Amino acid sequence: MSFRTWSKALLFAMLPLALVNCATLVRCPGSLLPIVEIQVNNTPSNHDDYGSTTTAIPARARITNTSAPFGGLNFASGVAVEVRNPTLASNLSFSSTAGGAGSPSLVLTLNDAGAWSTFYVRGNSTSTVDKSAIVEMATWGGSCNEVVIGRKALMIPSGAPPIGGGSLPRVEVEIGSIATLDDYVAWSPVGSRIRWTSGSPGATLNVTLRNLPTAPSRLRFAANPLAAGTTATAFTLPLTLNGDGSWVQFHVAGRVASEADKDAVLEVLDAGSGAVLSREGLMVRIRKNANSLLTAERDRYLKALQKVANTYADYIDFVKTHSRGATGTLAGPIAHRQAHNGSAFMPWHRAFVLHLERLLQAADPSVALPYWKFDVPAPNVFTPDFMGANSNSPMATLNTLNPIFGWPLPGEGVSAGIQRRTPYGNNGNPSVPSDVATLGLGTDFASFKAMEGGTHNPAHSTSSFGGGTGSWIGGSAAIATRDPLFFLLHCNVDRLWARWQWINGRHTPTSTLAYDLQGKHGAPAGGVDATRSLGQYADDTMWPWDNVTGGTGTAERPAFSILNPFPITLGGVMPLSQPTVRSLIDYAGIDPALTLSLGFGYDDFNPYIP
Repeated sequence: MSFRTWSKALLFAMLPLALVNCATLVRCPGSLLPIVEIQVNNTPSNHDDYGSTTTAIPARARITNTSAPFGGLNFASGVAVEVRNPTLASNLSFSSTAGGAGSPSLVLTLNDAGAWSTFYVRGNSTSTVDKSAIVEMATWGGSCNEVVIGRKALMIPSGAPPIGGGSLPRVEVEIGSIATLDDYVAWSPVGSRIRWTSGSPGATLNVTLRNLPTAPSRLRFAANPLAAGTTATAFTLPLTLNGDGSWVQFHVAGRVASEADKDAVLEVLDAGSGAVLSREGLMVRIRKNANSLLTAERDRYLKALQKVANTYADYIDFVKTHSRGATGTLAGPIAHRQAHNGSAFMPWHRAFVLHLERLLQAADPSVALPYWKFDVPAPNVFTPDFMGANSNSPMATLNTLNPIFGWPLPGEGVSAGIQRRTPYGNNGNPSVPSDVATLGLGTDFASFKAMEGGTHNPAHSTSSFGGGTGSWIGGSAAIATRDPLFFLLHCNVDRLWARWQWINGRHTPTSTLAYDLQGKHGAPAGGVDATRSLGQYADDTMWPWDNVTGGTGTAERPAFSILNPFPITLGGVMPLSQPTVRSLIDYAGIDPALTLSLGFGYDDFNPYIP
């Protein structure tokens, strides 16, 4: 194996662990968030992550990123958190004492120096499915209420726990890091590790990793190191653990998309006795066709979108950024050219879409942004319970219980709701080229980028959204983002680009076949068009995430910069908080260069499988 290949494999294994000491930034509050470890029954092993409906079991949590880079503590007064059930669930009750009356949620303060804070968990009902109950922890009060910072899965069995006690070996598993918010995988490999915590020096323990046999086989495994451009593919993985408690590295990746959080369960077997030693709940979090979402998936997405708009008050910042001038709601040509009519159209919108998705995942880590496959009818999308049905007025019809009913757009001077009509009704689709036609535009990026005008524009067009009825998404680029359908549309645009990359093997960020404008503004690569504006070249940083404003000529940027920095969450890696065009190209981390997955994938193809 080459040094480059080995280095990338090692980086996959080590980077998530290093993130424990890094800032985790989201737009709410736009400052450091605590990274927490949660333990059930107060042990690092998962062998005892089982509770009862009659007895409250102890659990504990602590902050792991306590120390500031230049001395002192990151959270001098501690961190107030709410312990609760996730959205749409009510499996558990919580209390501050062992005999206390349980409640749906509990507020406590995590110690600023990383000491454990104890609470108690009791089941409200039993379950036959392991890891189906989830302890969620979210920030509470102050400037950033409701950002989820941890989830820990357990089970409330009706009888004896499925993992035995006694003298069985105890193992600890970490997916990505000690925290739980990176227990979300896509098609790309995630560096993980396992160790034997009850052994003795000189002893060894042979174990086998596999999927829980009674659950869908969603996960695949690979030993460390892993060759560049490959992912985990084994149904089972044998490993030898040392009795001194040292970590053994491995990789895990998704192969079948999840339907709910923690429904992908990694099981550890004693290879000698066949005894189950541990189970760890994960999620294979994949972007799916909006028309085929399960009701629960749809509702989790809508509730997260509501939280981004209402609790975080961040959705309006996307509206203010997309092709806007510095004031008002009118188009701004300098802002517009950052993202349109050029090579950066697809990478810029990839960042724009991913930015919103990261905020949705701060509200609910189980949410991935769905896409609207607009070349075919999507009748399940255009309903009152989802994105809104057609009506006889300019406003889409939404049920009053739909979380985005009364869609708010503060400062826009428009009525609450979504202004949209579709001439093709709820069961048709815009007149756009088929996926096959779009993907056939050419095998080099210079040819494929014509999809902006040939496929994307017709999907957005006025004729696609009711002629003169004033549908926001069919209007100017400065108001299209008002309609949350915008992000489903652009998620599909990104899917088409990602699928084209997969079909043609265009993941190498330094190749003109994968991106035509190599080099940077003022110093393009040889033979590359030198007349394009700042932000179009591969090595350029991208506005607004780079916070660069002003300038003149082709180097001019808008006079304002709202969406910065780019959110960094444990659920997905971004190489820089200020992304370059190049950093958005190899989104799955396939190229042999030291690039990393951005943490998303699509349900209709796996970029690692030819």
